[in-house]
Amino acid sequence: MRVIVAGAGDIGWYVAERVSRDGHDVTIIDNNPQKVQQVQSGLDVQIIHDSAASAEVQLRAGVHETDLFIAVTGSDDSNLVCASVAGKLGAAHTIARVDEVVYRKSPELSYREHFNVDELLSPEMLAALELASVVRNPGSLAVEHFARGELEMQQVIADGGAELVGRPLRELELSDGVRIASIQRGPEFIIPKGDDQIKHDDRIRIIGKTEQVAHCRAGFETQKPRTQKVVILGGGHTTLSLARRLRGNEFRLTVIERDERRCKYLATAIPMVTILNGDGTNLAFLKEERIDNADFFIGTTGSDETNILSAMQAKDLGVNKVMVVIRRPDYANIVEKMGIDRAVSPRMVMAENMLALLRKGKARTLAGLDDVGAEILELSVEGEDFVGQKLRNLKLPGEALVLTLQRGREVMVPHADTEFQLDDTILVICRTQKRKQLIRLVVGIS
Repeated sequence: MRVIVAGAGDIGWYVAERVSRDGHDVTIIDNNPQKVQQVQSGLDVQIIHDSAASAEVQLRAGVHETDLFIAVTGSDDSNLVCASVAGKLGAAHTIARVDEVVYRKSPELSYREHFNVDELLSPEMLAALELASVVRNPGSLAVEHFARGELEMQQVIADGGAELVGRPLRELELSDGVRIASIQRGPEFIIPKGDDQIKHDDRIRIIGKTEQVAHCRAGFETQKPRTQKVVILGGGHTTLSLARRLRGNEFRLTVIERDERRCKYLATAIPMVTILNGDGTNLAFLKEERIDNADFFIGTTGSDETNILSAMQAKDLGVNKVMVVIRRPDYANIVEKMGIDRAVSPRMVMAENMLALLRKGKARTLAGLDDVGAEILELSVEGEDFVGQKLRNLKLPGEALVLTLQRGREVMVPHADTEFQLDDTILVICRTQKRKQLIRLVVGIS
C-alpha cells in the first residue's frame, strides 16, 4: 500500500521505518533540510523536501493514490491542516497527530469533523491507553485498541451471593452498553447464550463501554474491589490521558510533578487526583510520601533516564508493579530485563497502530484464547446473508457471539433488533473450529 508521512521527526521517522519494513511504499515530506538528509541516509523511502501543507506538494507525492496519509509534525495545527488537505485531495484514510486534548475532546466543536480528518491520534494518548489497560486488567485480554479505548474488557470472579449470580442471562437486564463475553467454570469454557447462568466462582469476561463495565461488574460481586493506589511521575499529556482513563472509585491517583506552575494546572485539569510538587527521583521524597504502599508506579516524564531511575527506586521501596514510558523504543526490552514490569514507547505504539490499519482486512484475529480453543475475531460485514439482517434473525454457528459493532465512528454493543449494514465492523468470540464458517457468513468469503 502507499503511505505518505508528513514530518520526519522522531515519530515520523519511526512510523516510516516500521511501515516500510512491512513492505509498504512510503513517502516522507518535510521542509527541514537536516531531517531530510537524515532520512536520505538512513531510510529506504522516498523523501520530498518541501511543505507538507501544500496541495501542490501533496499531489506531487501522489496523495490522490495514497491509502494512508499520516501527519506527525511537531505542530498540532500543522497536522490538522496537512491531513485536511490530504483528505480533500483524495487520500483514502487520513490521520493527524494531535497532542492537545482540546482538539480531541472539545465540547464546542469537533475538530475532526471540521477538518474532515478520519482520526486524531496522540502517541502519548495511545501509550496511556496501553498503560491503563495493564492497570485495569493485569494479565487479561486487551481489546481497548478496537475503537481507540471506547471499549474495555474486564475479568471478574463471580460471588455466589451477588445480585446477578444464579439467574439466566436473558433475565439480567444488563445495560445496552455491556455484554458477557465468556464464562470460565473450572476447565470448562462457555460462550454464553440467554439460558446460561453465572455460578459461584465462575470467571467471567465483561466487554462494553468503559463507564458501564464497572457498574455491570458490581452485580457479580458482593464486596467492592479494593481501591488501588497509582502513583504517576510527570505531568504531561500521557499523565492527563492516563488519569482520565483511571478515574473512578477503584483507583486513588497521585501525580508527582517538579514544575510548580504545571502542578497548579494539573490541579484544575484533573481535580480528582492528588498533585505533589517534588522530585520523583529523590529517594527521601518518595519515602516521605509513602510511595512504598502504592500498587503501581508509572514514570511518564520526557526523560527516559528519569523514568527508569525513579521506577527502580519505587520497586526497591516495595511498589508491586512499576512501569515506564520510554521515548527510545530500543530501550523497551532492556529496561524490562532490569526488573521494570512494563515499558511502553509512544512512537512504537503509534507505529503498531498504523500497521494494524494497513494490515486490516476483511477478517483478522484480535485475540487468541488458545488454552480454551477460542478466539476473538474482527470482521467486516459484507456477506449477503448478514447485511440487512437483525441480530435476532441471524443463524450464527454454535458457540459464537457478536460482542460489539463499529459503524463509522460509532461504537456500540448490538441488541437483538440491531440491523447490520454493509461495511460495519464487528467483534465476535467463537470456537476456533467455527472460524471459517463464521467468516463465510459475515464476510462472504471462505
